[in-house]
Amino acid sequence: MSLEFRLGQRQEQRLALLPQMLQSIEVLQLATAELLAKVEAELQQNETLEALPPAAVEPPPVVPPRAAADDERFDWRRGGAADGEDGKSAFLANVPARAETLHDAVRGQLAFRGVPALLADAVAMLVDHLDERGLLPATDDELAARLDLPVDLIAQARAQLQQLEPRGLGAPDPVAAMLLQAHADPDLPTIERILREHLADLARNKVPDVARALALSVDELDDLLARIRVLNPRPAAGFADAAAPGLHADAYAWLHDGEVHVALDDASLPDLQVNAEYAALARAKATAPEVRAYLRPKLRSARDLIEAVAQRQATLLRVIDAIMREQRGFLQQGRAAIKPLRMADVAAGLGLHSSTISRAIAGKHVQTDRGVFRLRDFFDGGRADEAGAAAPGQGRMAIAQQIAELVAAEDKSAPLSDDELVARLQARGVQCARRTVTKHRKELGIPSSYLRRRYGGQP
Repeated sequence: MSLEFRLGQRQEQRLALLPQMLQSIEVLQLATAELLAKVEAELQQNETLEALPPAAVEPPPVVPPRAAADDERFDWRRGGAADGEDGKSAFLANVPARAETLHDAVRGQLAFRGVPALLADAVAMLVDHLDERGLLPATDDELAARLDLPVDLIAQARAQLQQLEPRGLGAPDPVAAMLLQAHADPDLPTIERILREHLADLARNKVPDVARALALSVDELDDLLARIRVLNPRPAAGFADAAAPGLHADAYAWLHDGEVHVALDDASLPDLQVNAEYAALARAKATAPEVRAYLRPKLRSARDLIEAVAQRQATLLRVIDAIMREQRGFLQQGRAAIKPLRMADVAAGLGLHSSTISRAIAGKHVQTDRGVFRLRDFFDGGRADEAGAAAPGQGRMAIAQQIAELVAAEDKSAPLSDDELVARLQARGVQCARRTVTKHRKELGIPSSYLRRRYGGQP
């Protein structure tokens, strides 16, 4: 074996992603709420970046059709901060108020009721041990040992908690929570029998069998079931995690005079710019070298972020506009008119790469007059027509919508089977296999025809 060294030249091409390009890709993928968090983090650690109050703009001649002057969800115009207010401070202070937590609600009711401090503190400790449903499966003895409190105080605290709103808090199980809510119902004993003995049969839609077991008519049982349906086995469900972000539309799309209009929800985005004083300080020859060395990467980071945000907004607006023009039928008629659309088709029309389209729509939502939808929902696979063009009504969401409509309009005493749904869709010109109908039905949360059957006067 011999070792030797050779000196030679080789020409090759490599794709090198500069930091600015990587940041642009990252920012493009961010939803508006995530972008706001990134901008806030940069504002807090980069003093060379400024957030100016957005300049007041005149409202456009066309507004979303369901936009109301008193409805903040549709107020997509940019609003300015108070005169003379520092932009960065205004932006950092512009965060939603913290939603009321279950702990806050309980404390407020205890104070209103004038509950003694010792008992109120014990109730608050029990709230800390509720599960996500608002239930307290542990026994009084277990809680007393865990909290190092007397058993009788735990019992009093649990009883106090179960009197608060929402009713059912602190119950040991879902059925007990529902019974606490139905405590004033004159048929409480029968309701308890239904909940404790017949839920399995009702889940299988054996309504006549349950009615016979309770010595009731089907109509009488239907009346009791209607009252049971309003009971909540998860009494704390209305108190969402305060840290969980709500669904935020990144853009709006609507029709006006037959034309598609699109606008980004950039009212919450501040106008970013580089601080002029720091920029001048970094350029001045009289500035100490260590100061310039500190400021220059900060300024570069600020400029890169500003450029990435501007590029994101421009790309996102182009992409959403192209999507909604392709899905004009959806804006006119709803989900049933969504047609198959591929990212490659939108990319070709815009002169972009398919990966750019994928990144632009990732995690984004659009507010329409039909509701809030994921942008990804509009890239709906399906069959094309005979000419090879995208056929409205053949996409996944369109088929699912038509299935929902057929089920909603069916005779509840003789509901449509999956085979009958296939036949009804074929009559509409929609070709769909039975297994596909079954899949869509399950995704929509629609039970089988056997479970959908209603007896007597059942609603």
